[in-house]
Amino acid sequence: MKDMYPFQHHPCWSENRTEVWERIHLPVATVCNVKCAFCDRSMAVSCHVQRPGSAARIMSAESAIEIATKELRARSNLRIVAIAGPGEPLANAATFEVLGMIESARPRVHSCLSTNGVLLHDKVDRLVELGVDSLSVSMSASAETTAAAIYEWADIRGRRMTGIDMGKNLITAQLAGIERASNAGIHVKINSVLIPGVNHAEMPLLAEKAAHAGAELQNIIPLVPCAAMSTYRPPSCAELEQSRAQAREYIKQFCHCHQCRSDVVGIPGADTILQYA
Repeated sequence: MKDMYPFQHHPCWSENRTEVWERIHLPVATVCNVKCAFCDRSMAVSCHVQRPGSAARIMSAESAIEIATKELRARSNLRIVAIAGPGEPLANAATFEVLGMIESARPRVHSCLSTNGVLLHDKVDRLVELGVDSLSVSMSASAETTAAAIYEWADIRGRRMTGIDMGKNLITAQLAGIERASNAGIHVKINSVLIPGVNHAEMPLLAEKAAHAGAELQNIIPLVPCAAMSTYRPPSCAELEQSRAQAREYIKQFCHCHQCRSDVVGIPGADTILQYA
């Protein structure tokens, strides 16, 4: 049976902001199997970028383990080791190497990751074996036409797909992964990028589908205009709150997100960029 861990202390789950633990994001994921229209991979290596998926540079698994070990020794409140990019964690062998090291630090240390969900269904058993107890699935569309507008391409089971066919297969894979992970005892949150004029109308349906698949929490975050969506506008505060209110009818909402980089340590909003070895 699932415990209540992430809702108590995980900074990306808990509403209690006085007792949250610190977390560390280790940027070991190089490869990505999905191209989001709002993602510019060339920016992901800039030390000046403050957005999800950004990192000064990629770490090797060995370097990440060394840095994580050092930070865990120095920070008594650091209890969560996470992999959130810059690429897709489940498409990179280094992810599992790092998670294997973290497993040896249990029960003090928890591990989690962020994923686009395409590979999740096939990786659940491995994640359970490694002790992953919470994860976030980036899912911003419930209709294949919307997915086709948000994602430029996706590599699904070895086939690079585009358009409506890609959208349909992507959503199917994400929901199947969420369901399998949830059934395996992993707490699942979905991160949904709100893009006015693109997916705002279907946010309630997305919330309903994700909840039905087993997700327990949704984090609706504003678009950071970039890449092919650099001319799109981010949602207003009112639009963001409206979408959250509508989605809340189906799934609990998380409203404390700081859209963190992939190479930080500390509590979101008061963290620091990692010092690379």
